[in-house]
Amino acid sequence: MICVTIGCGSHKRMIEEWQKLADDNVKFVELRLDYLRKDPQLYRLLPNRPTALIATVRRKSDGGMWRGTEEERIKLLRSLIAEGVEYVDLESDVAPKIPRFGKTKRVVSYHNMEETPENLDAIREEILEKCDPDIVKIAVTPKSIDDVFRLVDFMKRANSERGKARTLALSMTEFGFFSRVLGKKWGAPYTYAGFSKTRQMAPGLPFYKIMRDEYRYDLIDKDTEVYGVVGDPIQHSLSPKIHNLSFAAQNMNCVYLPFRVSKEDLSHFVYQAAQALNLKGLSVTIPHKVEIIKKLTQLDPAVETIGACNTVIFDGNSLFGYNTDYLAAVLSIETAMTGAPPRRDEPSPLEGLSALVLGSGGAGKALAYGLHERGARVIIAARDVEEAERVANWVGCEYCSWEERNGYVVQVLANCTSVGMFPNVDESPMELQYLRGGMTVFDCVYNPETTYLLRMAREKGCKAVSGVEMFVGQACLQFKLYTGRKASASYMRQIVREALGSVR
Repeated sequence: MICVTIGCGSHKRMIEEWQKLADDNVKFVELRLDYLRKDPQLYRLLPNRPTALIATVRRKSDGGMWRGTEEERIKLLRSLIAEGVEYVDLESDVAPKIPRFGKTKRVVSYHNMEETPENLDAIREEILEKCDPDIVKIAVTPKSIDDVFRLVDFMKRANSERGKARTLALSMTEFGFFSRVLGKKWGAPYTYAGFSKTRQMAPGLPFYKIMRDEYRYDLIDKDTEVYGVVGDPIQHSLSPKIHNLSFAAQNMNCVYLPFRVSKEDLSHFVYQAAQALNLKGLSVTIPHKVEIIKKLTQLDPAVETIGACNTVIFDGNSLFGYNTDYLAAVLSIETAMTGAPPRRDEPSPLEGLSALVLGSGGAGKALAYGLHERGARVIIAARDVEEAERVANWVGCEYCSWEERNGYVVQVLANCTSVGMFPNVDESPMELQYLRGGMTVFDCVYNPETTYLLRMAREKGCKAVSGVEMFVGQACLQFKLYTGRKASASYMRQIVREALGSVR
């Protein structure tokens, strides 16, 4: 179950938001009474309440907003219990002072806003022994991905003990997001989510509609298969959205999660994710596409040549690496050129054509390799000419300096840099005068979908291919590798366009 947290300065707004949640079929709400600017008026809040309730009055030392004295706070907590609220949240040092009364259940909580302590089991045992909890809640702050996995192991152990109060363990901040989503898989009684996307009431607290509709929290169980994307940063990624909604469309018991992992933590993450999460598949994005190769036990030939991997399949202790970026990009270009993907027994429309690839990073290497494999004469242009030379030698193609890029007459132009990406939407890696009618122009940037480069290309009568096509194409290929099933490209494309529209 998802418990949606409301924190407002006024009673009127708190009541209105509570009713909106009830109207949206939310069954469980936490009222953060410490957010009220005036003394809480229980006679306004509690009668005829529309959902079950956790009443919380959080002091500042635990991340709350309570302005009164501690004596006043404890008196309010006692009053809430006397009024018969369904649940009341009591900090572990306060709970022994407030005896059980009536039908109100007790969430006894421990918060640490600085770290993830080593003695999590001891903290829980003390709560069980001294605080008479119905639910033990432990919310801590991770410093690394190791801290999150340590909390996961703790929650698994705690909830495997029968006959004791269930434990909800929350690893706050973006690092620990996956522990919030997967808690139900490990026996957590519920999880928390926020009423609003923009009102952040606790570090890492997700928006309830995303938890409910995208991650399908209420459907997660011990058999749910886990997939994800690893990167740093990761919050911008649309991969969780398109994969989770595609899982839902095919009624698959799977969830796809974002994992924010630093370069230093990548090795620990790969090992622990395989063990603790039983991870089945992983998408890889910046900055890990090269480093992840060191963790693989088997590589697709394209990964070896390109030197970048964006997809990993976990099979026991074996990790298989693939690159779906280059396939998706090349297929999107070929489809734009002929109006349909080429059949396997047909030659590529790229064969014999000249193609200029702008950029020698991961995307540039992948596309240069793909175009070269399909028979195109490829030239790589990059600001770092030594890197362009290195990649060209690796792929087996030509290279030039960034300044020389305008001197080539080519039939295919591919931008594999970030030039033109939101918010710098008025920038282009090529000027209008160097575009010629009949060219096929590809841009790996997908936000915005129609970049300044593609607008100019269409103005010149070129065939324009957006980064959305590559993004959707590589996701469809990943979905097939993960599940053995075919995803709907049109549905994924719709999801991406709606998401980009809402961002802008």
